[in-house]
Amino acid sequence: MENTSVEIPSWIHRVKVPIPIESLKYINVYMITDNNSFSLIDAGMYNMRSFHELSKEIKKLGYKISDMESVIVTHFHVDHITLSPVLYSLGASDFYLGLKDAKVLKKGFDKFINKALKIYVNHGMPPGEANEISKAHPAMRLVDVYTNDLQEIPWITLSSDSEIDIQGLKFKVLEVPGHTPGQINLYNKEEGIIFTGDHIIDPITPQITLTDENTDPLTDYINSLEKIASLNAKLAFSGHREPILNPSKRANEIIKHHEERLNEILKLISKTPLTGYEIAKKVKWRASYNSWEEYPYAERFFAMGETLAHLKRLEVLNKAEKVEMKNIYVWKAI
Repeated sequence: MENTSVEIPSWIHRVKVPIPIESLKYINVYMITDNNSFSLIDAGMYNMRSFHELSKEIKKLGYKISDMESVIVTHFHVDHITLSPVLYSLGASDFYLGLKDAKVLKKGFDKFINKALKIYVNHGMPPGEANEISKAHPAMRLVDVYTNDLQEIPWITLSSDSEIDIQGLKFKVLEVPGHTPGQINLYNKEEGIIFTGDHIIDPITPQITLTDENTDPLTDYINSLEKIASLNAKLAFSGHREPILNPSKRANEIIKHHEERLNEILKLISKTPLTGYEIAKKVKWRASYNSWEEYPYAERFFAMGETLAHLKRLEVLNKAEKVEMKNIYVWKAI
Protein backbone atom coordinates (compact mmCIF):
# COMPACT_ATOMS: atom_id res chain seq x y z
CA MET A 1 0.00 0.00 0.00
CA GLU A 2 1.77 3.11 -1.27
CA ASN A 3 -0.26 6.15 -0.34
CA THR A 4 1.53 8.05 2.43
CA SER A 5 3.78 11.13 2.62
CA VAL A 6 2.55 12.52 -0.69
CA GLU A 7 3.57 16.01 -1.75
CA ILE A 8 0.53 17.57 -3.39
CA PRO A 9 1.12 20.23 -6.08
CA SER A 10 0.11 23.74 -5.07
CA TRP A 11 -2.70 23.92 -7.65
CA ILE A 12 -4.50 20.90 -6.17
CA HIS A 13 -6.47 21.19 -2.95
CA ARG A 14 -8.08 18.05 -1.57
CA VAL A 15 -11.29 18.62 0.37
CA LYS A 16 -12.40 15.65 2.48
CA VAL A 17 -16.16 16.12 2.33
CA PRO A 18 -18.15 14.04 4.86
CA ILE A 19 -20.97 11.90 3.47
CA PRO A 20 -23.70 9.87 5.23
CA ILE A 21 -22.36 6.52 3.99
CA GLU A 22 -20.78 4.75 6.95
CA SER A 23 -18.48 2.45 4.98
CA LEU A 24 -16.87 5.40 3.16
CA LYS A 25 -17.25 8.32 5.62
CA TYR A 26 -16.05 10.98 3.15
CA ILE A 27 -15.37 11.72 -0.50
CA ASN A 28 -12.37 13.56 -1.88
CA VAL A 29 -13.44 16.64 -3.84
CA TYR A 30 -10.51 18.29 -5.59
CA MET A 31 -10.20 22.02 -6.13
CA ILE A 32 -8.01 22.94 -9.11
CA THR A 33 -7.06 26.58 -8.63
CA ASP A 34 -5.42 29.54 -10.26
CA ASN A 35 -5.09 33.09 -8.92
CA ASN A 36 -8.69 34.14 -9.44
CA SER A 37 -10.92 31.09 -9.81
CA PHE A 38 -11.20 27.34 -9.37
CA SER A 39 -12.82 24.21 -10.73
CA LEU A 40 -13.92 21.06 -8.92
CA ILE A 41 -13.29 17.43 -9.75
CA ASP A 42 -16.39 15.73 -8.39
CA ALA A 43 -19.17 17.57 -6.64
CA GLY A 44 -20.02 15.55 -3.56
CA MET A 45 -23.32 14.37 -2.12
CA TYR A 46 -26.63 16.17 -1.71
CA ASN A 47 -26.39 16.66 2.03
CA MET A 48 -26.31 19.79 4.19
CA ARG A 49 -23.20 18.81 6.14
CA SER A 50 -21.39 17.92 2.91
CA PHE A 51 -22.18 21.30 1.37
CA HIS A 52 -21.30 23.16 4.56
CA GLU A 53 -17.86 21.53 4.83
CA LEU A 54 -17.12 22.10 1.14
CA SER A 55 -18.16 25.76 1.41
CA LYS A 56 -15.98 26.28 4.49
CA GLU A 57 -12.91 24.88 2.72
CA ILE A 58 -13.52 27.04 -0.35
CA LYS A 59 -13.69 30.11 1.88
CA LYS A 60 -10.64 29.04 3.90
CA LEU A 61 -8.60 28.91 0.68
CA GLY A 62 -9.57 32.49 -0.13
CA TYR A 63 -12.23 31.83 -2.78
CA LYS A 64 -15.97 32.37 -3.06
CA ILE A 65 -18.52 29.99 -4.53
CA SER A 66 -18.98 32.53 -7.32
CA ASP A 67 -15.31 31.98 -8.31
CA MET A 68 -16.15 28.43 -9.39
CA GLU A 69 -15.81 27.96 -13.16
CA SER A 70 -16.56 24.30 -13.77
CA VAL A 71 -17.35 20.95 -12.16
CA ILE A 72 -16.06 17.73 -13.70
CA VAL A 73 -17.88 14.67 -12.33
CA THR A 74 -16.00 11.39 -12.68
CA HIS A 75 -19.13 9.19 -12.52
CA PHE A 76 -22.82 9.23 -11.64
CA HIS A 77 -22.77 7.63 -8.18
CA VAL A 78 -24.64 9.41 -5.43
CA ASP A 79 -21.59 10.57 -3.46
CA HIS A 80 -19.93 12.12 -6.53
CA ILE A 81 -22.72 13.80 -8.50
CA THR A 82 -25.77 14.72 -6.42
CA LEU A 83 -24.45 18.01 -5.00
CA SER A 84 -24.09 19.27 -8.60
CA PRO A 85 -27.54 20.94 -8.78
CA VAL A 86 -26.73 23.06 -5.72
CA LEU A 87 -23.42 24.16 -7.23
CA TYR A 88 -25.15 24.83 -10.55
CA SER A 89 -27.72 27.08 -8.87
CA LEU A 90 -24.90 29.03 -7.21
CA GLY A 91 -23.16 29.92 -10.43
CA ALA A 92 -20.76 27.31 -11.84
CA SER A 93 -21.22 27.52 -15.59
CA ASP A 94 -19.81 24.28 -17.04
CA PHE A 95 -20.64 20.77 -15.84
CA TYR A 96 -18.95 17.72 -17.36
CA LEU A 97 -19.80 14.01 -17.21
CA GLY A 98 -18.70 10.90 -19.13
CA LEU A 99 -20.82 10.25 -22.22
CA LYS A 100 -22.06 6.78 -21.24
CA ASP A 101 -22.92 7.82 -17.68
CA ALA A 102 -24.80 10.83 -19.06
CA LYS A 103 -26.92 8.46 -21.16
CA VAL A 104 -27.83 6.39 -18.09
CA LEU A 105 -28.65 9.58 -16.19
CA LYS A 106 -30.97 10.75 -18.95
CA LYS A 107 -32.85 7.44 -19.03
CA GLY A 108 -33.45 7.56 -15.27
CA PHE A 109 -31.20 6.31 -12.49
CA ASP A 110 -34.13 4.75 -10.64
CA LYS A 111 -34.78 2.58 -13.69
CA PHE A 112 -31.09 1.62 -13.69
CA ILE A 113 -31.30 0.43 -10.06
CA ASN A 114 -34.65 -1.33 -10.41
CA LYS A 115 -33.51 -3.15 -13.55
CA ALA A 116 -30.54 -4.47 -11.60
CA LEU A 117 -32.76 -5.65 -8.74
CA LYS A 118 -34.99 -7.59 -11.16
CA ILE A 119 -31.86 -9.38 -12.37
CA TYR A 120 -30.89 -10.15 -8.77
CA VAL A 121 -34.31 -11.73 -8.13
CA ASN A 122 -33.86 -13.86 -11.26
CA HIS A 123 -30.62 -15.09 -9.72
CA GLY A 124 -32.17 -16.14 -6.42
CA MET A 125 -32.54 -13.04 -4.25
CA PRO A 126 -35.89 -13.07 -2.41
CA PRO A 127 -38.22 -10.36 -3.81
CA GLY A 128 -38.84 -8.97 -0.32
CA GLU A 129 -35.11 -8.47 0.21
CA ALA A 130 -34.80 -6.77 -3.18
CA ASN A 131 -37.62 -4.43 -2.19
CA GLU A 132 -35.85 -3.51 1.06
CA ILE A 133 -32.65 -2.83 -0.89
CA SER A 134 -34.55 -0.52 -3.23
CA LYS A 135 -35.73 1.53 -0.26
CA ALA A 136 -32.31 1.60 1.43
CA HIS A 137 -30.03 2.29 -1.54
CA PRO A 138 -28.48 5.78 -1.12
CA ALA A 139 -29.31 6.77 -4.70
CA MET A 140 -32.97 5.75 -4.31
CA ARG A 141 -33.24 7.96 -1.23
CA LEU A 142 -32.21 10.85 -3.49
CA VAL A 143 -34.24 9.73 -6.49
CA ASP A 144 -35.83 13.19 -6.90
CA VAL A 145 -32.37 14.71 -7.34
CA TYR A 146 -31.67 12.22 -10.14
CA THR A 147 -35.11 12.51 -11.71
CA ASN A 148 -35.47 16.28 -11.57
CA ASP A 149 -32.53 18.40 -10.41
CA LEU A 150 -29.71 16.66 -12.28
CA GLN A 151 -31.77 16.73 -15.47
CA GLU A 152 -31.80 20.55 -15.40
CA ILE A 153 -28.02 20.78 -15.78
CA PRO A 154 -26.80 21.17 -19.40
CA TRP A 155 -24.15 18.46 -19.13
CA ILE A 156 -21.13 18.62 -21.43
CA THR A 157 -20.21 15.02 -22.19
CA LEU A 158 -16.67 13.67 -22.33
CA SER A 159 -15.30 10.55 -23.97
CA SER A 160 -11.93 8.92 -24.50
CA ASP A 161 -9.06 10.79 -26.07
CA SER A 162 -10.73 14.17 -25.79
CA GLU A 163 -8.93 16.89 -23.87
CA ILE A 164 -10.23 19.30 -21.28
CA ASP A 165 -8.70 22.53 -20.01
CA ILE A 166 -9.00 22.90 -16.24
CA GLN A 167 -7.74 26.24 -14.95
CA GLY A 168 -5.18 26.44 -17.76
CA LEU A 169 -3.97 22.85 -17.38
CA LYS A 170 -4.53 20.26 -20.11
CA PHE A 171 -5.97 16.89 -19.12
CA LYS A 172 -6.57 13.88 -21.33
CA VAL A 173 -9.93 12.23 -20.75
CA LEU A 174 -9.85 8.44 -20.35
CA GLU A 175 -13.01 6.34 -20.32
CA VAL A 176 -12.63 3.61 -17.69
CA PRO A 177 -15.85 1.55 -17.63
CA GLY A 178 -16.37 -1.00 -14.89
CA HIS A 179 -17.39 0.76 -11.69
CA THR A 180 -19.99 2.55 -13.81
CA PRO A 181 -20.57 2.24 -17.57
CA GLY A 182 -19.00 5.63 -18.31
CA GLN A 183 -16.62 6.64 -15.53
CA ILE A 184 -13.83 8.96 -16.67
CA ASN A 185 -10.30 9.61 -15.43
CA LEU A 186 -8.31 12.80 -16.05
CA TYR A 187 -4.62 12.51 -16.88
CA ASN A 188 -2.02 15.28 -17.02
CA LYS A 189 1.00 13.72 -18.73
CA GLU A 190 3.37 16.62 -18.01
CA GLU A 191 2.91 16.29 -14.25
CA GLY A 192 2.33 12.52 -14.31
CA ILE A 193 -0.87 13.05 -12.33
CA ILE A 194 -4.19 11.26 -12.78
CA PHE A 195 -7.55 11.79 -11.08
CA THR A 196 -9.10 8.34 -10.84
CA GLY A 197 -12.49 8.85 -9.20
CA ASP A 198 -13.53 5.40 -7.97
CA HIS A 199 -11.53 3.52 -10.62
CA ILE A 200 -8.43 2.96 -8.47
CA ILE A 201 -8.54 3.32 -4.69
CA ASP A 202 -6.11 2.15 -2.02
CA PRO A 203 -6.55 0.08 0.12
CA ILE A 204 -10.19 -0.69 -0.72
CA THR A 205 -11.26 -2.14 -4.07
CA PRO A 206 -14.07 -0.40 -5.99
CA GLN A 207 -17.35 -2.26 -6.40
CA ILE A 208 -17.97 -3.76 -9.85
CA THR A 209 -21.64 -4.66 -10.19
CA LEU A 210 -23.62 -6.32 -12.97
CA THR A 211 -26.71 -4.22 -13.70
CA ASP A 212 -27.45 -5.44 -17.25
CA GLU A 213 -27.07 -9.06 -18.37
CA ASN A 214 -25.96 -7.94 -21.82
CA THR A 215 -22.84 -6.33 -20.35
CA ASP A 216 -19.58 -7.66 -18.94
CA PRO A 217 -18.49 -5.01 -16.40
CA LEU A 218 -15.63 -6.98 -14.82
CA THR A 219 -13.93 -7.54 -18.17
CA ASP A 220 -14.44 -3.84 -18.92
CA TYR A 221 -12.93 -2.99 -15.56
CA ILE A 222 -9.87 -5.20 -15.96
CA ASN A 223 -9.24 -3.72 -19.41
CA SER A 224 -9.58 -0.23 -17.90
CA LEU A 225 -7.10 -1.09 -15.13
CA GLU A 226 -4.61 -2.30 -17.72
CA LYS A 227 -5.05 1.00 -19.58
CA ILE A 228 -4.20 3.00 -16.45
CA ALA A 229 -1.31 0.69 -15.54
CA SER A 230 0.27 1.32 -18.95
CA LEU A 231 0.48 5.07 -18.29
CA ASN A 232 3.05 4.71 -15.50
CA ALA A 233 1.64 7.85 -13.86
CA LYS A 234 3.51 9.16 -10.83
CA LEU A 235 0.56 10.03 -8.62
CA ALA A 236 -3.17 9.25 -8.50
CA PHE A 237 -5.84 11.22 -6.69
CA SER A 238 -8.81 8.97 -5.98
CA GLY A 239 -12.36 9.60 -4.87
CA HIS A 240 -11.79 8.01 -1.46
CA ARG A 241 -8.87 7.42 0.91
CA GLU A 242 -5.37 8.79 0.30
CA PRO A 243 -3.39 9.70 -2.84
CA ILE A 244 -1.57 6.78 -4.49
CA LEU A 245 2.14 7.04 -5.22
CA ASN A 246 2.30 4.16 -7.71
CA PRO A 247 -1.00 3.94 -9.63
CA SER A 248 0.28 1.25 -12.02
CA LYS A 249 1.24 -1.03 -9.15
CA ARG A 250 -2.12 -0.49 -7.47
CA ALA A 251 -3.98 -1.23 -10.72
CA ASN A 252 -2.14 -4.55 -11.02
CA GLU A 253 -2.89 -5.38 -7.38
CA ILE A 254 -6.61 -4.90 -8.05
CA ILE A 255 -6.43 -7.12 -11.14
CA LYS A 256 -4.85 -9.83 -8.98
CA HIS A 257 -7.60 -9.41 -6.37
CA HIS A 258 -10.28 -10.07 -8.99
CA GLU A 259 -8.41 -13.10 -10.31
CA GLU A 260 -8.46 -14.51 -6.79
CA ARG A 261 -12.18 -13.75 -6.46
CA LEU A 262 -12.90 -15.50 -9.77
CA ASN A 263 -11.07 -18.60 -8.54
CA GLU A 264 -12.96 -18.49 -5.22
CA ILE A 265 -16.34 -18.39 -6.99
CA LEU A 266 -15.35 -21.04 -9.51
CA LYS A 267 -14.37 -23.34 -6.65
CA LEU A 268 -17.77 -22.80 -5.00
CA ILE A 269 -19.74 -23.80 -8.10
CA SER A 270 -17.42 -26.71 -8.85
CA LYS A 271 -18.85 -28.49 -5.81
CA THR A 272 -22.54 -27.98 -6.53
CA PRO A 273 -24.74 -25.71 -8.69
CA LEU A 274 -25.69 -22.53 -6.84
CA THR A 275 -27.76 -19.43 -7.48
CA GLY A 276 -26.02 -16.08 -7.63
CA TYR A 277 -27.67 -15.21 -4.33
CA GLU A 278 -26.35 -18.36 -2.64
CA ILE A 279 -22.87 -17.60 -3.96
CA ALA A 280 -22.99 -13.99 -2.73
CA LYS A 281 -23.73 -15.25 0.77
CA LYS A 282 -20.79 -17.67 0.66
CA VAL A 283 -18.11 -15.36 -0.75
CA LYS A 284 -15.51 -14.22 1.79
CA TRP A 285 -16.02 -10.48 1.44
CA ARG A 286 -13.60 -8.08 3.09
CA ALA A 287 -16.11 -6.94 5.66
CA SER A 288 -16.53 -7.07 9.42
CA TYR A 289 -19.98 -8.69 9.37
CA ASN A 290 -20.40 -12.23 10.70
CA SER A 291 -23.40 -13.17 8.56
CA TRP A 292 -25.34 -12.02 5.50
CA GLU A 293 -28.14 -10.82 7.76
CA GLU A 294 -25.76 -8.29 9.37
CA TYR A 295 -25.00 -6.64 6.03
CA PRO A 296 -26.85 -3.35 5.50
CA TYR A 297 -29.28 -3.64 2.59
CA ALA A 298 -27.31 -1.21 0.44
CA GLU A 299 -24.16 -3.32 0.82
CA ARG A 300 -26.12 -6.45 -0.13
CA PHE A 301 -26.90 -4.70 -3.44
CA PHE A 302 -23.21 -4.32 -4.19
CA ALA A 303 -22.29 -7.82 -2.99
CA MET A 304 -24.94 -9.39 -5.22
CA GLY A 305 -23.98 -7.25 -8.18
CA GLU A 306 -20.29 -8.01 -7.76
CA THR A 307 -20.98 -11.73 -7.53
CA LEU A 308 -22.90 -11.63 -10.81
CA ALA A 309 -20.16 -9.56 -12.46
CA HIS A 310 -17.65 -12.30 -11.63
CA LEU A 311 -20.02 -15.04 -12.80
CA LYS A 312 -20.52 -13.20 -16.08
CA ARG A 313 -16.76 -13.08 -16.66
CA LEU A 314 -16.48 -16.80 -15.88
CA GLU A 315 -19.25 -17.40 -18.42
CA VAL A 316 -17.42 -15.34 -21.06
CA LEU A 317 -14.25 -17.32 -20.33
CA ASN A 318 -16.23 -20.58 -20.83
CA LYS A 319 -15.52 -21.63 -17.24
CA ALA A 320 -19.12 -21.44 -15.98
CA GLU A 321 -22.66 -21.56 -17.29
CA LYS A 322 -26.08 -20.63 -15.98
CA VAL A 323 -29.07 -22.95 -16.23
CA GLU A 324 -32.69 -21.98 -15.58
CA MET A 325 -34.40 -24.11 -12.94
CA LYS A 326 -37.92 -23.27 -11.75
CA ASN A 327 -37.64 -19.69 -13.11
CA ILE A 328 -34.36 -19.11 -11.23
CA TYR A 329 -30.85 -19.27 -12.68
CA VAL A 330 -28.28 -21.54 -11.10
CA TRP A 331 -24.58 -21.54 -11.95
CA LYS A 332 -22.24 -24.47 -12.40
CA ALA A 333 -18.64 -24.89 -13.45
CA ILE A 334 -17.90 -26.20 -16.93
